[in-house]
Amino acid sequence: MVFTQEQFKQYESEFNNATDKSAFFDKYYDPDATFIHPYKGTFKGKEQLVGFWNSGKYSGHDGIHEILHLKNFISVENKLAVELDIEWRCLKDTNYLGARKAGDVFWGYCAAFYDLRDGKIVKVSIYLNLANSDDQTV
Repeated sequence: MVFTQEQFKQYESEFNNATDKSAFFDKYYDPDATFIHPYKGTFKGKEQLVGFWNSGKYSGHDGIHEILHLKNFISVENKLAVELDIEWRCLKDTNYLGARKAGDVFWGYCAAFYDLRDGKIVKVSIYLNLANSDDQTV
């Protein structure tokens, strides 16, 4: 099954707007999905990945609102690759990818590779570079 760019835009919108990523995970991810983050490690299954996204559990997004900005998209059969700018808004003082203060906004450049099975994501591999403060994004 091919995952279309329109489907990914819906995925992006739901990710960007969900404060609790539990239903998002159930909709898009296989229960045993693996998510490989270059700085934070490997997350397996709903508990670990949703914990990472929601609360900072497993070294995650505590105090962060992460917003995806799709730049490029390729999908073939059961694989897709995307290029994203990622915007992180600090809701409170945090140490996510470095010491940050409430109100800070920082960016990263990301390539993500997804493996699909039966229309659900079973594996994500992320490649991420943090932007310099003077880099232009989006």
